[in-house]
Amino acid sequence: MHDSLSGLRAEHASLQQQLSDSAVHANPALAKKLNRRYAELSAILQADDDVKKLEQDLIATKELASEDSVFAEEIPNLEEQLTVAREKLRRLLIPRDPDDGRDVIMEIKAGEGGAESALFAADLLRMYMYYAQRAGRQSC
Repeated sequence: MHDSLSGLRAEHASLQQQLSDSAVHANPALAKKLNRRYAELSAILQADDDVKKLEQDLIATKELASEDSVFAEEIPNLEEQLTVAREKLRRLLIPRDPDDGRDVIMEIKAGEGGAESALFAADLLRMYMYYAQRAGRQSC
């Protein structure tokens, strides 16, 4: 998997070069787009680096475990950390929906049903507002 990320590393370096150009920042929409992609790639590459480091640590620990039992006790912990890191990397590599970062405008109205539908609409609004606050989003 690490070899397949070489294209992403090249794109990351290219974006870094483009972002250092002041002409890019003259166009705010382009700068925002490039910064967003750069941040996305940075997270992926950091996760890949974490996996590589844990793999190297695990290999070294297994070699040292034959000499010292203290290192053998670390192996299950490192294997668990490696599994978590690989899962994180796998999730980051899943293509994102282009609309994930966009804002949403939602209208909640009470329908037919009088007071019951108005109560339900109010509960639904509170539910969405609570979710938005917990997710770190702004809501009105």
